Amino acid sequence: MIDIHCHILPEVDDGPGSMEESMQMVRMAVEEGIDTIISTSHFHTEMNYITGAQLKERIDIFNYELEKNGIYLKVLPGNELYYNDELLKRIDEAGFNTLAGSRYVLIEFRPDRLPDNMEEVAYEFRLRGYIPIIAHIERYSAVMEDLEIASEFISYGFLLQMNARSLISRRDPEYTKMCRSMLQRRMIHFVASDAHDARIRVPALSDAYNKAKELVGERLADEIFVSNPNKIILNEPIEPFEITAEKKSLLSSFMGRISRK
Repeated sequence: MIDIHCHILPEVDDGPGSMEESMQMVRMAVEEGIDTIISTSHFHTEMNYITGAQLKERIDIFNYELEKNGIYLKVLPGNELYYNDELLKRIDEAGFNTLAGSRYVLIEFRPDRLPDNMEEVAYEFRLRGYIPIIAHIERYSAVMEDLEIASEFISYGFLLQMNARSLISRRDPEYTKMCRSMLQRRMIHFVASDAHDARIRVPALSDAYNKAKELVGERLADEIFVSNPNKIILNEPIEPFEITAEKKSLLSSFMGRISRK
C-alpha cells in the first residue's frame, strides 16, 4: 500500500522528534504492508517549516538511511499545505512540494471554519495545473453536519482524503458511522494514515483497509488504498467515483445528536 499523507521525517514539523522515532514508524509501516510513503510535512506561509529543496535533501538522506538499514520502503517528497489567504495569493512562488512531484497537492483547512470561496480555491489551483486534495475531510465540522458539502467540493474539482483511524475508531460510534457513510457513498478517494509519531498517530492502514473491504468491497477498497495513490505517483488522472444516495436514517441520527449537545 501507499500512504499519501504521513509526517515521517524527523525534526521538520510536528512529526517525529528524532531519527530513532522515524525509524520506529517506518518499521511499523512495513509491518502494515506499506511500501511507499509520501512525506507530507506541514507547509504554512506564517511558519518557518523546512520545505523546498531543503526538504528534498532531508528525504534523500532519510532514504539513504533506510537503504543502509535494509528497510525496503521508499519515501517521496510532498507537503501538507495549510490554507490561508496568503497561500492563495502566493501559489505561484510559495515553494511548496506537490505529492511525489506530481500535479496533486494536499491542502488542509481550519477544522472549524472552511473558506466561503472553496470553489475559487479549487479553481486557482486547477488553473495552474494542480489537482487539489482536501486532507482529512472528516475533520471539518461543516462537512460532518452536512455530507452534501463534501459532494459540492468534489464538483468544484477537489478530491477527498480520509484518515484511516476514522474508519475504525471506537471512541465516538456515531462519528465513525458518518465516516463510514462517506466511504460507502463513494465520496472518499484516498485513505491515509496522517501519522505523526510511533505511539498514538502511527502509520497504520491495514485495519482500515480490511474495514473498507467489508463496507464497499475489495475492488473499490483497492482503488482507494492502492490504485489512486499509485496514480498520484505516476501523475495520472483520477476520476471521482459516482456518489450514491445518502442514508437518511444515519444522517438524521447524527444531526439529532449534534442538536442535543
